[in-house]
Amino acid sequence: MSCPSIPVAAAPKPALLSRDAAFRLQASITVSLMAASSAPTPIYALYQAQWGFPPVTTTLVFAVYAIAVLVALLVAGRLSDHVGRRPVLIGAIVVQVGAMALFATAQGVGQLLVARIIQGLSTGAAVAAVAAGLLDLDRERGTVANAVTTPVGTALGALLAGAMVQYLPQPTHLVYELLALTLVLQAAGVAMMGETHAPRAGAWASLRPRVGLSSAVRKPMMLAAPALIASWSIPGFYASLSPALIRDMLDTHSSLVAALGLFVLAASAALSTMLLRVGAPSCSRTRPVSRIC
Repeated sequence: MSCPSIPVAAAPKPALLSRDAAFRLQASITVSLMAASSAPTPIYALYQAQWGFPPVTTTLVFAVYAIAVLVALLVAGRLSDHVGRRPVLIGAIVVQVGAMALFATAQGVGQLLVARIIQGLSTGAAVAAVAAGLLDLDRERGTVANAVTTPVGTALGALLAGAMVQYLPQPTHLVYELLALTLVLQAAGVAMMGETHAPRAGAWASLRPRVGLSSAVRKPMMLAAPALIASWSIPGFYASLSPALIRDMLDTHSSLVAALGLFVLAASAALSTMLLRVGAPSCSRTRPVSRIC
């Protein structure tokens, strides 16, 4: 008696990167994305001098980026759970490279706004996939990496852009070209990673925004919300207006000095996160989800 044949799923493509290398690569992607988000900060003064827009426009340029990140997190934040981490990462990085090209060729505020919106959408999608991918590989290390890489990238982006604007030619082009090249290399690395999450049905349904909190965390979250909003508003203020304020207060035209405000803020955030992790209890995969570490 013959048995009916059962279709066998194709074997996954073997990974060319070890799990540790994949972990480091994904952490570096968040650093690059955050560096790209803070890179325009020391360049805003050059844009303002060239195009003659008021300071409030700088705030608007930053605001549309933040809104785009939020929209991407709400819409595409769960997409990698259904199609896999790698496709979302590669797609988001490709879009981010396109945003870098727009920045490098921008001729006015309109193009700058479009570049920031595209950058925000791709950053939100990529960061969500990276955060999940790091936890797939190592829950404890992934938790720390997700907390630290964002301020590290923000600090490095501001410092790198400030130094390049101050000392190198083509200040409104070179930093974006360097970031684009870095992202292309990282996308090639993602293509060599193993997939850490098996795709499943429901990709289209996952794009429907959904916000919810379990009863265990709803009250603490509501109590913490004002502090969270205030603390996240400070980096937004520094990223948009601190260079202009530093120039006025210190009477300097140095782009590097103007970038130091955001650099110090973000670097101190990364340092405090690492210091607070010292001596903190580690979270095991088997412990209840309600415990927060």
